[in-house]
Amino acid sequence: MRNHLLLFVAAGTLMLSSCTKPVNKSTAENQTPAVSASETPSDNLKIEFSGTENFTIKNSKLKVSLYGMDERLADAPATLITEKEYEQKSVPFTIDLPVPKDAESKINPKPAGPAKYYVTISWDSDGNGKADEKGDIFIDYDKQFPNVKLNNETQKIYLKVLK
Repeated sequence: MRNHLLLFVAAGTLMLSSCTKPVNKSTAENQTPAVSASETPSDNLKIEFSGTENFTIKNSKLKVSLYGMDERLADAPATLITEKEYEQKSVPFTIDLPVPKDAESKINPKPAGPAKYYVTISWDSDGNGKADEKGDIFIDYDKQFPNVKLNNETQKIYLKVLK
């Protein structure tokens, strides 16, 4: 009986602590969310790809993809937002990746908190007909994960040759 009473008190305390003060409707409608300049979405994502190795490029065609996910969900799969093919004959290089204005709305499951974005590349740079294998140029995940912010700043991604 005593355990039931303690459980009841604990449940009541949790319920009361989760209550919030109701928001005045006229005040809520007049508030505009503060968005910093670094979070303002843009039409293009400027990405600079660089690396420290000597890169030999036999096939200049590569595909760059942008993925988004809820920053707070560790096990949720990322959603492909956009991808585009480019031709590059040397490293370093800079691209402008077109990003839809509604990028966050494309993420599934819908982010409950801030959205997180990252890029990937698929490149058969050695020209053997198979991308992302030994000898191809790839993102250097050891140096830095390719997280990006959708803003007007140039994002830097490091590359290496897969060994």
